[in-house]
Parts: sequence; structure tokens; C-alpha cells
Amino acid sequence: MISKQSFLSLTLLLAFAVSALAQTKTENVILITLDGARTQEMFGGLDLDILKDKTRRGKVEDSALYKKYWAATPEERRMKLLPFFWGTLMKDHGSIAGNRSLNSAVMTTNKMWFSYPGYSEILTGQANDSVINSNDRKRNPNTSVLEFLKRKLKLNKTQVALFGSWDVFNWIAEHEEGAVTINAGHEPYELAASADTKAFSKLQTEKLSPWDSVRFDYFTFEFAMEHLKRYQPRMLHLALGETDDWAHGGDYTHTLDSFHRNDQQFKQLWDYLQSSPKYKGKTSILITIDHGRGNTIKDWTDHGEKVPEAQYIWMAFVSPDSQLRGEWKDAETIYQNQVAATLCRWLGIDYSENNRQAGKPISRLFSK
Repeated sequence: MISKQSFLSLTLLLAFAVSALAQTKTENVILITLDGARTQEMFGGLDLDILKDKTRRGKVEDSALYKKYWAATPEERRMKLLPFFWGTLMKDHGSIAGNRSLNSAVMTTNKMWFSYPGYSEILTGQANDSVINSNDRKRNPNTSVLEFLKRKLKLNKTQVALFGSWDVFNWIAEHEEGAVTINAGHEPYELAASADTKAFSKLQTEKLSPWDSVRFDYFTFEFAMEHLKRYQPRMLHLALGETDDWAHGGDYTHTLDSFHRNDQQFKQLWDYLQSSPKYKGKTSILITIDHGRGNTIKDWTDHGEKVPEAQYIWMAFVSPDSQLRGEWKDAETIYQNQVAATLCRWLGIDYSENNRQAGKPISRLFSK
């Protein structure tokens, strides 16, 4: 039988733990994913070996891509590619893990190393390789963090939203169909949309992307911004995809330009958040990818369990509850299955209530 003193100590410990969870400035969370955006470009900018392989005529130094994105050091190259991300977000507001040259690694726990398994691990907090082993349109067997937060915070459907360029998010992000707002693939956005957004909805069916199941990120971003401004969700997942699709086609120019456009979208999103009393100083952002890619000119276009390096990803954090800045160095490996719990921890919520098998919050973000 537990003594009164032990019971009191246990009660105080539990109260302290609950209090620690609640003491966050974060009231809103935004998850951003860039499909298959390689760590090599993220930390080093333009890959000269790939550019040389792609340059069939003339000198590589005369190519438009070289002139636009080349610089002498990895730090300078990545700044040219992602000027807002590296020059503002990571310098002044956040931190990033996954640069293995600095002894920082981020990895998937699933062994598939392609999109559905990666996104499912992000959104549910666990790998499920025996069931989720393809990109087929099949309902996720596990409840997502979006569904959990809607229920836990007693939010309406518009308050938890996912806007994705890939249409399979309609199956990935919900165990219960229709639980949250999802707009993905070439779907029109029709929730009290402005005249401009209605025009974009129409335009996306006229200016089709090269891919049947994926629309241009431009439309995804515009619809997400419309929803953010109109409905002010507390949980938003912005899932962009062109960094993967152009790479699969071996188009290095469009791949790098997609990185660059995504960076401009980061700035547009950030500027809005800073102008909004609802979001400024109250919003945590996590940016990551579903899988890595190959590391050579032969396999940079691909990923999957037979492609070395594809299990390595990166993860960036911007939060009023974290003082970390810049690149992580000499850090413990963190994992994709920790994303869902980390988003919830920022909101003072224990994700294990939803999934006891899920990864734990990333402890370094919450240490004083």
C-alpha cells in the first residue's frame, strides 16, 4: 500500500508534469513538408556534380543554373538557393537538424523511404511498414495528429486543415474520412473563397501540371493562405511537392527553382504570421520532408529502400518556445516519428493519449 507521503510526492510530481506541459507560448502549430527535398541541396545548395552531368554543351560555368545558384562554399550556395530560410528564419528565429557533416542526423523509422509511409509516420507518429507499403489510395489505419488535435482542442473542421499538392493526402491524413479540412491534388477550393481564389481554382484545371495526381505548388500555397487568413486554423499542414516530382524526371533546373520558390512562399507565410495578432509570437512551425534521395548522379532522382541515403531527412523548427538558432551540431539523432508528439507538446498536449506507440517529443527543443 502506498504511504501518504509517497502519494503526496507522486501527486506533486504529476502536477508539475502537467504544469510543465501547459507552460508554452504556442497557441497554433504549422507543419510544412517539402516532398523529397534532398539534404544535399538543403545544406549545400547546387550540386555541381549533377549540374556537370546535365550540361551537354559548352562550359558548365556558362549555364544559367550555375550563374544563378553557384558560389564557392556550401553556406553561400544554400543562401542563394534559400535566402529567406537561411538568412532570416534559421539565423534569427529557428534551428535545423540533419546536417551530418556537423554530426546531426534525422532519420525515418519506416524502411520504405517513399511518400505515403513517410507522411504517415509524420502524421501518426509511427511507422507501419506491414500495412503502409505503397503509395496506393487507401485509408490510413491510424488516427492522425490532425484528427487528434481537432478532438482534443474541440475545434471545428475549418480549424484543422491540410493543403497538399499530392492528391493521396486525402487518404493519408485521415483515418475517419471528412474529419478535417483537406484540399489536395487538383481539387478546387470552395470554402467561401475570394474571387481571386475561385479564379485560381478554375485556372489549375486549365494549366495542368505534368503529373496526374500532383498540382503545382503555387495553387496549393494560394489556397492555404486563403484558408489561413479567412479561418485562422490552429493546426495547418502545408504539403508542397514539386521538389520531388521535378527530381523524378531528372529536371535539375526545375528542382532547384522549386526550392527557391518554396523559399519565397516561406517568406510570404512568415510575413503574414508576423502581421497577425492571432499568430505573431504564438505560432510554432516545423518544416521537414517525407524521405531523402540518392547521393550520386545516378540515383539523386530516386528514393526507396534500395537507394542508399534515402532514409536521411532534415527537420527545421521555429517556435517562441525554443531558443535554439542555426544548425544543430553534435546532437543525438532525431526521428520522423517524433513530429506529431512535438507539435502537440508545443501546444501543451501529450500525444501519447492518441498513440502510445508514437515517438516522443524532441527533447532538445524543450530543454531550458
